[in-house]
Amino acid sequence: MKPYTDFESPPALTVTRGGRRRLAELEKLYSVAGESLLVDEEEAAAGILRIEFSWPLIDGRAIGLRAVYPDTFPRLRPHVFLTCDPSQYPERHCGPEGALCLLGRDTRYWQANMSLAEILDENLAHVLDGTGAEDPQGEPIEYWWNSLGQGSGSFVLVDSRWKLSGYDEGTVDVLVNASRTEIGRTIRAAILNVNAGDGSLLEERVAPLPAAISSTAIRASFPWRRDDQLSLPTGSDEQTMGKVAYGKTYVTCDGADIRLSFTVSKTELQHNEHGDAWVCGMAVQEHISRPSRSGPRHRGTVASIVPVFRDGEIDIGYRVPSVASLRGKRIAVVGLGALGSPAAVELARNGCTSLHLMDDDVVEPGNAIRWELGASSWGTKKQDALKRFIEREYPWTSVLAVPHRIGLPTGDRDRLNELLDSVDLVVDASAAPGVSYLLGDICRERGLSLISVFASPNLHGGAVVFHHPESGCPVCMAHANETPEGKPGHIPYPNGMNDESTLVQPPGCSELTFTGASFDLKELSLETVRMAVDVLSSPDEWTVSEVRTVNLHNVKRRMPPSWRIDPLERHPDCGCRS
Repeated sequence: MKPYTDFESPPALTVTRGGRRRLAELEKLYSVAGESLLVDEEEAAAGILRIEFSWPLIDGRAIGLRAVYPDTFPRLRPHVFLTCDPSQYPERHCGPEGALCLLGRDTRYWQANMSLAEILDENLAHVLDGTGAEDPQGEPIEYWWNSLGQGSGSFVLVDSRWKLSGYDEGTVDVLVNASRTEIGRTIRAAILNVNAGDGSLLEERVAPLPAAISSTAIRASFPWRRDDQLSLPTGSDEQTMGKVAYGKTYVTCDGADIRLSFTVSKTELQHNEHGDAWVCGMAVQEHISRPSRSGPRHRGTVASIVPVFRDGEIDIGYRVPSVASLRGKRIAVVGLGALGSPAAVELARNGCTSLHLMDDDVVEPGNAIRWELGASSWGTKKQDALKRFIEREYPWTSVLAVPHRIGLPTGDRDRLNELLDSVDLVVDASAAPGVSYLLGDICRERGLSLISVFASPNLHGGAVVFHHPESGCPVCMAHANETPEGKPGHIPYPNGMNDESTLVQPPGCSELTFTGASFDLKELSLETVRMAVDVLSSPDEWTVSEVRTVNLHNVKRRMPPSWRIDPLERHPDCGCRS
């Protein structure tokens, strides 16, 4: 570091606009920090401005700081760190390495015409003293501890619903799956039970286990203890690891002795709302491949942090409260092509409890270009591929796969009864009018709501239609589209609905198919999911059938989606009135 008064600006800071802005920053900081301003000369030669200085506060305190200007400055803000002992860091707005949060985290709070000197003058005292305006968000300690194990592929699952206040120690029953990967030892685990020191049960897991924690995982008991004075980690050194990797109990798994230790600490989970943070320390002794006569030989112990993730019911749905209506619901989807497969995955992703899926087609390289899954599903029945994918990736959703092609000489009623058993809603993505008419009849008989989705052959438009069992049905929709004389009805067909000139027959395929891309079709799939969420959230508001027609083309070119909404009453010529 060199005193600013002796610093000679290198070409890297003089020939570019950004470099000259950095030099202007130095002048402003020097006007306040004076002789305390030091510049890293070697870094400056490479175009990086790294400085240290003492900043005076109005109350007489002098605060030692280090600042680094990113190469994207002035569009993005400089980073500022305290240089004092970590024991003097403020409780809030400060990371474990002394990084100060002088502005809100959102990048919009920093403007290119701002200077660090102005920010320090306005906000430094507030940050150090915990005063002034602040983002309404908590600062959970586990975030910083988790960062030490970030990207390792390891995790331990807990539930935010658990309440352990009043208890200081005990044991946890953990399901552990260990493996070696190219990046090292990976641990994937879930806490099944939390027990008090006397062995009594305090909390237990109710969420389903993800496939990553397989049936071959080992169940073991490890210690937990409370430490409400646990500080932020200052690195991954032995002293830091010693705070949390304290346990002696180990389990032998995949050629290693593994010890897990859990620390529970009171923390601010949300703004001014406190709860328990979980920190998991791990110590691993790998077995040497050639054991001695006295037993397996071990390498040295390696300590690390296993990130703790929260996957309870409130954790999974917290970011998207609007989809709470999907919990506990069963939805049937008929047709798992380019429209139905994305809709099924979205319903699972957003928390649908059970999906009943019907199709009988096979995923091939040609149709996979607009299907939801890729090459790993080639040669697989669509309903089976989706079942495996959904139950692996979204364990809170169970899938009933019903292989069947509607319209066979026998079996339709039995298979449809199996599909529709106990469902709350039916989605028709078959894009086959005859199937839609049949489903309309069955849903009306059962008192079920039906959502039909289809696209025009040239994909210039499409529709998502809600059918209430006591309002307009799919046959009513056909009457509304066209009069008996062949004239347009009061609800227009989707753009391009009768244009079959673009249909093609790919080599090896037995049928003509439409031309169009998944990124257009998904507009219809996503609207189907939105409608399903709305219908299940507020069923009393959905008593009349409704047609939502989208236009995706203006004859010359593709255009942003434009939607039209029409009510669909029962048609006087339709048999659903009887």
